[in-house]
Amino acid sequence: MKKTAVGLLSSFVLGVGILSGCAQGQQTGSAAADTKLPAVVTIKAQTAGAEVTRVDNLVKAADKLNEELKKQGKKTKVKIETNDFNGSWDDYAKQFMLAFKAKKAPDIYATGHENIGWLEDGNYILPLDNLKKSKEYADVYPSLWQAVTYKDKIWGAPQDTEARPVFYNKDILKKLGWTDEQINNLPELVKKGEFTLDDMTKLAEEAKVKGLAEYGIIHRPVDGPDFQALAYDFGGKVYDSKENKIVLDKKAVEKQLNYYYEIAQKKLIPDNLSSMQWDSIHKAVVNGKTLFYYGGVWNVFNWSQGNYHDKLGKVDAKWVNEHFGMMLIPATSKGGKPVTLSHPFVYTVSSQTKYPQLVERLLELVADPNLQAEHDIKTAHLPVTKSAAEVPEFKADVTLGKVTYMTDYTTFLPNNEGFPKYSAAVFNAIQAVELGKKTPKDALKDLEVQLKNDLGDKLIVK
Repeated sequence: MKKTAVGLLSSFVLGVGILSGCAQGQQTGSAAADTKLPAVVTIKAQTAGAEVTRVDNLVKAADKLNEELKKQGKKTKVKIETNDFNGSWDDYAKQFMLAFKAKKAPDIYATGHENIGWLEDGNYILPLDNLKKSKEYADVYPSLWQAVTYKDKIWGAPQDTEARPVFYNKDILKKLGWTDEQINNLPELVKKGEFTLDDMTKLAEEAKVKGLAEYGIIHRPVDGPDFQALAYDFGGKVYDSKENKIVLDKKAVEKQLNYYYEIAQKKLIPDNLSSMQWDSIHKAVVNGKTLFYYGGVWNVFNWSQGNYHDKLGKVDAKWVNEHFGMMLIPATSKGGKPVTLSHPFVYTVSSQTKYPQLVERLLELVADPNLQAEHDIKTAHLPVTKSAAEVPEFKADVTLGKVTYMTDYTTFLPNNEGFPKYSAAVFNAIQAVELGKKTPKDALKDLEVQLKNDLGDKLIVK
């Protein structure tokens, strides 16, 4: 399951960074260590979550690296030690920092791209600018470099990405009188800007009024990246990379809040949505209780693992494809460009590693198209290179092959440690308007006050 890493208290990040004694000078010393290699080099790699292929693929890449070393006449063998952290994303980050303080950090730390900011600010990781020049990453989807860039340098190797599409229920659309051709053509209408966000709201309302769906729309019940996609959809900006500051774009955020206020006032979402558990969300979607669902492409994997369907239990990708379509988040005006949001997972390299050159070569080899495709198919993610998207098995996948185009429409969260506070504050504002506790204008006023208090001079208000 795709999960979003959460932010950490700045004091904790900076405190551990200072105590660890991490300094840029370590990088030069580490690079020199590559020239004298022992018989066995152990490289430690860590990830978290269900997608263990993120580190398992490094083991396979090491086999190729060992072949290269042998051909070069080197008597060194690379061994990979993998670890899959079991716990919250907050604890995963804290565990890494504490391991770093004890000089026991993994050489490769797989994490969400939005953590690059605090990892670089604390000197925990090495820059990886050379990756962009390597042949293995030559055909990376260009937008993905943005996700791993911070202060004009590259700090992570893109490992996988995803799209957060809007799922639509084909069965409900048929009951509304739509033909199969119209249903299957909906994603194309969205791409062209002919089916807008307002059209989506009206269709959801029609389905509910006619009693064909219990809900018109369901979104995630907790704070997360999805909500920022709507800010981008309304033309908003949440980050100024030159100033390295979070941006409160009041005009866009007010439109964002108005949207959630409208779908709540029209009773298109569950009354208790913000208190629903994820299992309840999945069950509502899979059992056809909503026309639209703001989800993620990995949900297809989730639904194949959990007993969410009342009669069938687990449902496979073929069943999902028969009953659901996936489209971009529609543009807010006719002829506009739709959006999605991606949360790429990345490999970062610890500044404590003794073998930066070997580690960097390992990251080049793990970008092998077939290794990517194997991981992506197994976990319902999207590849980071165009060559991996052309692997026959990936192209044949009933789900993934149809949504790869969404990478061209994607947006990202900012790599700034202040963003989690921004995200949490915006989510609280969304909850307030959905529950009818505040009007969008009042929620925006309170949001501005809170963000100025939380972020101080690290916030730009426009």
